[in-house]
Amino acid sequence: MNNTFQTLRRNRLTAAMLSALALPFAAMAQDGGSQGSTTDLDRVTVTGSRIARVGFVTPAPVASITAEEIRSTGALTIGDLMTKLPQLAPNYTLGNSTRFIGTAGLGLMDLRGMGTSRTLVLVNGRRHVGASPGSVAVDVNTIPVEWIERVEVMTGGVSAVYGADAVAGVVNFIMKDSFEGFEARGQTGKAAEGSFDRSFVSFSAGNSFADGRGNAAISMEYSTQDRFGRGDRKIGRQFLVSVPNPSYDPTKPPSQTNPQNVYSGPGGNHSISYGGTFTIGTFNPANPATWGNRYVFNPDGTFRPNRYDGTVVSASSCVDCDFADLNAVADLQPAFDRFSTNFMFNFDLNDNHRLFFEGKYSKTESLFYSQPAFDQPIRIRRDNAYISPELGALMDQANLSQLLVYRFNVDAGRRGEDIERQTSRAVFGLEGYLGDWNYEVSANFGQTTISRLNLNNRINERWHAGLDAVVDPDTGKIVCRVDVDPNAINPHTRAPYSSMARNGCVPFSVFGHGAVTAEAAKWFNVNSLNTSKLEQTVLEANIANSSVFSLPAGDVGFAAGIEHRKEKSQENTDPLAALGLTFLNAIPSRGGQYDVTEVYAETTVPLLSGLPGINMLSVDLAGRYSDYSTIGTTTTWNIGVNWEILDSLRFRGTLARAVRAPSIGELFNPQSENFSSINDPCNYLSTNPNRPDTAKDPELRRNNCSALGIPVGWVDTYTATRPGVSGGNPDLSEEAADSWTLGLVWQPGFIDGLGVTVDYWNITLKDAIGAVNAQTLATRCVDSPGGIDNEFCRFITRAPVGGYVDPAGRQFPEHSITRWVALNENLAKSRRVGVDLEVDYRFPLLGGNSSLRLVGSRLLQSREWPFQAFPDEFNEYVTYVTDPRWRANLDARYSKGNWRASWSMQYVHHNLRVTPGSYSSNPGSISPIWNGSYTYHNFQVSYTFPRDSGLEVYIGMDNVFDKDPPLNYFGSDLGSSYYDAIGRYMYMGATYRF
Repeated sequence: MNNTFQTLRRNRLTAAMLSALALPFAAMAQDGGSQGSTTDLDRVTVTGSRIARVGFVTPAPVASITAEEIRSTGALTIGDLMTKLPQLAPNYTLGNSTRFIGTAGLGLMDLRGMGTSRTLVLVNGRRHVGASPGSVAVDVNTIPVEWIERVEVMTGGVSAVYGADAVAGVVNFIMKDSFEGFEARGQTGKAAEGSFDRSFVSFSAGNSFADGRGNAAISMEYSTQDRFGRGDRKIGRQFLVSVPNPSYDPTKPPSQTNPQNVYSGPGGNHSISYGGTFTIGTFNPANPATWGNRYVFNPDGTFRPNRYDGTVVSASSCVDCDFADLNAVADLQPAFDRFSTNFMFNFDLNDNHRLFFEGKYSKTESLFYSQPAFDQPIRIRRDNAYISPELGALMDQANLSQLLVYRFNVDAGRRGEDIERQTSRAVFGLEGYLGDWNYEVSANFGQTTISRLNLNNRINERWHAGLDAVVDPDTGKIVCRVDVDPNAINPHTRAPYSSMARNGCVPFSVFGHGAVTAEAAKWFNVNSLNTSKLEQTVLEANIANSSVFSLPAGDVGFAAGIEHRKEKSQENTDPLAALGLTFLNAIPSRGGQYDVTEVYAETTVPLLSGLPGINMLSVDLAGRYSDYSTIGTTTTWNIGVNWEILDSLRFRGTLARAVRAPSIGELFNPQSENFSSINDPCNYLSTNPNRPDTAKDPELRRNNCSALGIPVGWVDTYTATRPGVSGGNPDLSEEAADSWTLGLVWQPGFIDGLGVTVDYWNITLKDAIGAVNAQTLATRCVDSPGGIDNEFCRFITRAPVGGYVDPAGRQFPEHSITRWVALNENLAKSRRVGVDLEVDYRFPLLGGNSSLRLVGSRLLQSREWPFQAFPDEFNEYVTYVTDPRWRANLDARYSKGNWRASWSMQYVHHNLRVTPGSYSSNPGSISPIWNGSYTYHNFQVSYTFPRDSGLEVYIGMDNVFDKDPPLNYFGSDLGSSYYDAIGRYMYMGATYRF
């Protein structure tokens, strides 16, 4: 085989060889002796452009991870590894993916923390089907680790080339396009603490045929990890809560030497318990005389006063007391199994045309358990059959017709999710050359099916009927009230019991942990099945020519293409859950679809060359026109400049406009029940971080709270999340983002093997799609200068004097927020600004080859405008735990003979545990208020056996020094996911090739 396709394959090999195509030190890899003598370095295609380039010159910076670097980490899935890059926020690691319904196990990319929907994920430059209903966000955990050639990450400036929705940038997974021989790898590892294991096995096989004109290959991978409970680690058994500082001096300003609140333990929530908690009379946390009025049930059903040997912080929190261990029912990691099989095929029809095929099937299974159903409160009537004479006497003494029991129903079964996702994708295409033009035509079909079982999902009415137990006067046996009274009323909903609660009712007690029987749990619990399907079809055609014609300064390149894409999503909810009859949110079935046709064009034009201070100056121009079936037409564009000042110094810059059309979920999701935690801005509790005194204008907030009828000093005793309504909006329009980058690339001739890049980037998003969260609604309602007659207060409902019981039986104390409404709108704005730094130094050492690579990012701005109509009202999050100012990775590698070693470090700068705004207003609200800087160390050592054995063995360790996360952090939410919650982890493995 000759000519064009040999050149094409050499170009791909060149790209695969280089660790960072847009960096000047890419050529150093060649100088290191890897492929330099056989590789044509003149023409390669890099992420950010579809025009083959000369000299790896692109206007926008590209960060890259090679296959060798991936292997040296021992990564079994690619998702968690990618989020360690400073450019990507760890919004969806395996450890924090369980924080939303149906997302456990997902690995979604989030460039610059601007949201997973604003990062375009590609495979070989083409789109990939999404993984979550209503979204096109790609689950990269379905991408096979073994066939990744490299991963390229680009911030901004590429929406016109790859897709209008690349608002924050592109993550492009470049896979192997051929494979020869056989390779198998196995790996297993274990955490130092607890019983957490991970294992991996894979094999790949491929062969060329027809005298080298074709190649076919297959790979299979399987990885598995155990479920890891929070209580399995010491950090999950510390039981620390925030308490008022007994040494606080109110005559001095709050500070870290004079904090208002500190962490203390063991402590936790005492308003609820595994066996049930109730109060007879009044409970006032500020008055120790009332502490004896709160009781807990012992496992045998007897009761006693709650133990208060320490501090009672609030109506829900105490130290050295009887409290519910919530950490025992939380997971650090879900159980996760992943199987994938991948196919590739290419065949040269002749010297200029090639057929290719890419196929994949991936199946992932995620299992985790979380908190059980809980009740605040359970209503127990005086004639309940399980009320003991002692308890009855206490109720009679207090003249109570019913007992309100607050219970964390662990013995009724922990809730959880068992999620199976199956993803299939097939790409058929033809590529080659038509004269001087290279082309590609492809059809891309993808489908994801999701089966989610919500485990131990309680049917609320059955639960109410079963605990409403009485003695049958005819038989003397304990039965459900519905069995003896056909007109029985549910005390929680104040409505007659339906037939669902009457058929086969099983009575049970809730007095004491373990009181709920397995028979009863089987009756009132159900595993609710939710199924979803996402489908994607992409038809596209691209042409390119790197030398359409020549100018005095060089060749003019051009690329153009057309793409038609259809996205479809459908989610079918369990009927009981959809009707709101279970403990799970009332989520109705939902779905929708849209299609879009896009055309784009791109050109690179050399302007000047061979002048003093201008070795080469060129400009890149690109534009894309999109026509959506939902929102109509949009346009995107980008401009790039390359200025090679000297042989060793280059300037690059981009200016771009991107748009993102609303997703299927944002448009078509029905309005449905949701829940949100709210720190009530009118709650005067001293440990409330959003109490009136913390407001920008405390007097204004106090006056507005009073106007709502809330007295000064009111303390909210409701401790659960608040119900509300959220949903889609079919009238949404597109988001728009303006981004620009400026950078320098330096490869000094006097230091052989050194390359340095520095890039400034700025992304501003307008008309951002989102809902005003419940917290913002509540706060802005009482912070509005015009009083409480505003649009925010209209979406917040509070309980009247005397309290309120909602239709689900939730009891709200007077003045407490009972409901909120938040629908999607184009109303927000956000901006991310920062500087990226990369230093790569490759040098010989002691007869071997060494390399040092530093990749860092400094965040300058991370601003969110809840309402873009108010440009002066924004929140700055730089230095908050979700947005540390500095993140960096330093990798050191050394190879000599058959030995290879690597040592990597991940750095996270010190950050605030409260928002910067809160810190500015009160730097002593709590201690510690800062998390210290963290550096994690990981290593791997490998040895390849000699004499063409094909066998390599390796051993590695993550978090070598077993560094625990900061205080009370577990990696389960957005901020704490920057920190390793697993602890020291050791693994070993072997690879066999022939």
